[in-house]
Amino acid sequence: MLRNQKSLLKGLLLLSCSVASIPFAQAADREIGGYVDKAESRFVRNVWNFVKNFQSWQTIGGNRYKEVQYYYSEPFMFDSLHQSYVDKMDLSYVAGHGNQYYIQTNASAGQGVDLRYVPAYGDLKNGGDLEFMIIESCYTVSTAPEHANWWTPYSPMFQGLHQLVGFHTLSNSDNGIPNNYANKLKANGGVWQSWFNAVNEERYWIFNPTNSDGSPYPGLASAIMYSSTQNDRLGSYAADPAGGTAGMVTWYQH
Repeated sequence: MLRNQKSLLKGLLLLSCSVASIPFAQAADREIGGYVDKAESRFVRNVWNFVKNFQSWQTIGGNRYKEVQYYYSEPFMFDSLHQSYVDKMDLSYVAGHGNQYYIQTNASAGQGVDLRYVPAYGDLKNGGDLEFMIIESCYTVSTAPEHANWWTPYSPMFQGLHQLVGFHTLSNSDNGIPNNYANKLKANGGVWQSWFNAVNEERYWIFNPTNSDGSPYPGLASAIMYSSTQNDRLGSYAADPAGGTAGMVTWYQH
């Protein structure tokens, strides 16, 4: 129950930009959270179709994962109480309306979160634990095609966070991506690579129509990370990066 609280890929250019092998984390039990924009029922379906794959413990490589939070989104889950919600998880999956750097939580209340101004995520010294944030929304994970200086806005939130994954164009939600993506992660696929593959496979099945902004359905995927965390997967991932923009890398479909 939802609780109220440099390769060619399927005809799309996959591009990387960089600004400027560390030990793998110790095996342990990991937590997954799901957070839903109240605006539309399709966002409930999106998050559920991901977290349903982790209702019981799933062993992936050297780690085990389980869904322990599934809430309607509220701004405090991302900012003032982030250490008890999105930043308490190892992986947080978010769905809703979005804009550049922005994820809506509740349209009727005019609520949302600007990722440029959230607290530091993944900072173990200050109670954070987030490694991976997946956002299924329009435009939120802005990157090089939108901004020449794409890395600076992410500096505050990336303080131990390994990867932010989503779309940098219009995104059509309510599709098979979340379930497909979860299965790829359970097979120990790369975190951002599995997302890009799931997006492409959804595009393949619906014969490549075009979104209203000119991007191909269901949208063009994007991801922000560090060079040291590019090959992270749920079964084994790099030690927490130092934080800030040094070594930051973006991948995006174009």
